Amino acid sequence: MATKRGARIVVVLFVLLVICLASGVIRTRQNKSVSFDNEIELLRQLAASDDTKLAEVLDRSIVSIAAGDSMMGSDTGRDDEHPRHSVYLDAYEMDRYEITNTQYRRFLQETGRKAPLYWVGNEYRPGQADYPVVGVSWEDADAYCQWAGKHLPTEAEWEKACRGTDGRLYPWGNTWEPHRANIDVSGRALRPASQTESEPTVWDVAWQLLRVTPARPQEPGLRPVGSYPDGASPSGVMDLVGNASEWVWDWYNWSDYSQIPARNPRVSGPPWNHCVRGSPWHDPVGTANWVQSMSRCSARSSSHEVQDPRTGFRCARSISAGTP
Repeated sequence: MATKRGARIVVVLFVLLVICLASGVIRTRQNKSVSFDNEIELLRQLAASDDTKLAEVLDRSIVSIAAGDSMMGSDTGRDDEHPRHSVYLDAYEMDRYEITNTQYRRFLQETGRKAPLYWVGNEYRPGQADYPVVGVSWEDADAYCQWAGKHLPTEAEWEKACRGTDGRLYPWGNTWEPHRANIDVSGRALRPASQTESEPTVWDVAWQLLRVTPARPQEPGLRPVGSYPDGASPSGVMDLVGNASEWVWDWYNWSDYSQIPARNPRVSGPPWNHCVRGSPWHDPVGTANWVQSMSRCSARSSSHEVQDPRTGFRCARSISAGTP
């Protein structure tokens, strides 16, 4: 009887959420309402009871970002962020959450692509339906977004979603508050001074951590998407700092922004590594200062690994053109 009653509650909440999404109630952080809180609660319930409906709800949870100017880059960060400048972007939508395991599994089932290394066969770990998928290549992330009728966000789209139109340093403001994100600044992940060939590397340890669902808040590991609502960006996008670092469309150009267009910029070369945005859940070789620096909305990086245990993605879609 209790099971049937719980199932009915989930169905009712799901229907209410779909209505809210269709009516645009759940759109921005500025208009954060009971509906937004209900969305997080519903995600947790569906993760425990119905991962198919969970994927459908996540598919519909998007944020609309209006056309206009915003700041990109920094004059005080690393050279690859220079100069701080204004760019104009057409209107677009972005996934509120990073793509999760349950969404990605559906993609694998339909396309036959390979699962991430920490999965068991084509199944994610128990209890991790609403965790962001990581360890996927740029090509896999790009293929997923195209399959979903979207595209990987450009660097400019990602940064505008992170810092809003006021040019803030972090999604939540200009003060470093690491408790607002799933990051490891404890120093326990630092590389040992010496290591024998028989010992696991720090990257081996990172993959092992992904295979375990953390039991306590202080344990390093991924967390369900949306676990840090106080870390949301001005537009209501979640986990732009912490959880997964994210692939974006652009190539990492090793230089600066001095030669890129001021309208809808895309860095199309040189073809070296694709750019990564956002700090990850775990940085085996990073210091606390490094983690803070890479958590700024303007920070840029790239991944040298095809499959990186820190890197996932989310998708975007152009509103103006009506195409991915």
